[in-house]
Amino acid sequence: MTALPLDHLVINTRFDTTLAEQIFTALGFTLTPRGHHAMGSVNHLMVFGDDYLELIGLPETGKTLREEILNSPVGIDGLVFKTDDADGVHAQLQAQGLPVQPLHAFVRPVDIEGQSFEASFRTVRFVPGFFEAGRVYYCQHLTPELIWRRAWRQHANRVKRLSALVIVSDALVDDAERYAKAAGGLAVQAPDGTQRIESERFCIELMDRAHYAALYGDLGCEGADRKSFFGAIKLRVDSAAALHQALDTVGDAVRYRKASGRTYVQVPAFNTLLEFIHGDDAV
Repeated sequence: MTALPLDHLVINTRFDTTLAEQIFTALGFTLTPRGHHAMGSVNHLMVFGDDYLELIGLPETGKTLREEILNSPVGIDGLVFKTDDADGVHAQLQAQGLPVQPLHAFVRPVDIEGQSFEASFRTVRFVPGFFEAGRVYYCQHLTPELIWRRAWRQHANRVKRLSALVIVSDALVDDAERYAKAAGGLAVQAPDGTQRIESERFCIELMDRAHYAALYGDLGCEGADRKSFFGAIKLRVDSAAALHQALDTVGDAVRYRKASGRTYVQVPAFNTLLEFIHGDDAV
């Protein structure tokens, strides 16, 4: 059973969105202009072929602060599935007895070549805490043409798409079943003991702490006292040379390790690990 496609992944930058913007630009990403949500958050996107990576934070000045961002830890914080029928997803999840919030519709201004437009979205979200690792929800884009613009999809580091989200869990099988149900897919145990939920071009990969530590060592994310956390974002890149050129100039804002077919990049200020895949591996 193939899971729902990925829409985007989210990194919570809290009040340091400007610093995050600088670091990710230095890493060779093209960032969209800063967006402002009416509910009290700001963002930048890194848009790829069919998905994107979002930096979300809070305005340094402002009376309205988005509570779910304020109350979430800095770091990888969101897994968002793509849907073209938010109402149908909401009804299906309710029928399964899963704890979802009321369907939410919102807009945000988008500046394109000096003109202002409104990007429109409808989302379905689980109640806070249902997934301890972070926020999991579904997004229907009513104006996708305002997001997937050609100029924003070209990146100096040659990243083409998001490939996987690594989730670290102390209750591997139970969490895998929960994420599989949310994704509308099937959790399958891989030969290395990890649990995998596959969609057409993306994989949710769950592993225990020992496996995570063996893979990533001191570049791994800090899970603090959480029993589950988002541990790494995997991205496909078609040129190791372009990525490494960016890394050679980014300075001490990141720590990284090069390996055969992969480059691991830790962004300590945002408790984030990026795994760039530039070999022939499927994920």
